Amino acid sequence: MLEVLGLDQPAEALYIILVDNPPLSVTELCRRTGIEPDAADTALVRLEDGGLISRLPGNPPSYTALPPEHALEVLLLARERDIHRVRALTERLTERHREARRGRDSTALIEVVTGRDGVARCGQQLFKRAEQELRGIDAPPYAQASDGERVNSATALAGRSVRSRFIHARDTLSSPGAVARLEADIMAGEEVRFLPKAPMKLIIADDQAALIPLLATPQVLDACILVHPSALLDALSALFESLWEQAQPYMPGTPATNRPNEIVSDEERRIISLLAMGMSDEAISRQLRISHRTVQRRVHELLDRLGAASRFQAGVLAAGRGWWQPDHERAAARPALSGEPELTSP
Repeated sequence: MLEVLGLDQPAEALYIILVDNPPLSVTELCRRTGIEPDAADTALVRLEDGGLISRLPGNPPSYTALPPEHALEVLLLARERDIHRVRALTERLTERHREARRGRDSTALIEVVTGRDGVARCGQQLFKRAEQELRGIDAPPYAQASDGERVNSATALAGRSVRSRFIHARDTLSSPGAVARLEADIMAGEEVRFLPKAPMKLIIADDQAALIPLLATPQVLDACILVHPSALLDALSALFESLWEQAQPYMPGTPATNRPNEIVSDEERRIISLLAMGMSDEAISRQLRISHRTVQRRVHELLDRLGAASRFQAGVLAAGRGWWQPDHERAAARPALSGEPELTSP
């Protein structure tokens, strides 16, 4: 806790021991904390210089903690002054950064990346450089390096507190295993939404760089444009946010029982989710790996139970009655699951 005041772990441990006890020698402090004598001597010097402890005369000398309300307050005031200076420096550097962008050669604001391997590597670098948020629009074709390594955000973001949001075309739900892969992504912390059609492929990392295909509808992903901070990057960011607001979330959520005798199975919940996405019975059958006739029967039963006149209405009514509860806010990304699917990159 005291590391925010510039104290490392040994110094903090020694200080807390001295707060709780009468004066102690270095030998006693080392015995109680397990800290090596050399490390203890260094930490005690730092504590004494910081005005947190006082050395008492004797052979050997002992140390005592000074009143924390005064000693820590001095450190807090010093840290506040440092923060004010850093904020002032931040403002100056921000202005210098803006000035540099205004005078930057327009040709340096974009780079053309060619070759399948180059595109794949560039996409992977964007995944790895993201520190706060990764945003993207998913559409085929997908990038893959010449050595077979796929561009995969789950691998790049595993164990990192980076928000990940991706928009998919609704047609991707028809590909084999798509629902299972998307649910794995969601469980790993990714936020997923759908549009009837994806207008383009796109990856944006922290509003610092974006990657888009050179051609509008490429058959092979072997040429992309890397966009640096500029009006174009701002426009791509605004485009993504506009599409994100229009897109429909796909969140399997968790089973719920809001009324007596209303228990919805996990399979029924998935059917309801896919109905709301506008998927056909045949597509639902393929994704859930159950027979077409079984899906038709389950859909008919759900429509009857809900009193719905249409498939989409069934999804809306089911959500309203608590049969499935979308989790709209996810915590920081969890570690990727084994067998994580390929995540898109331009």
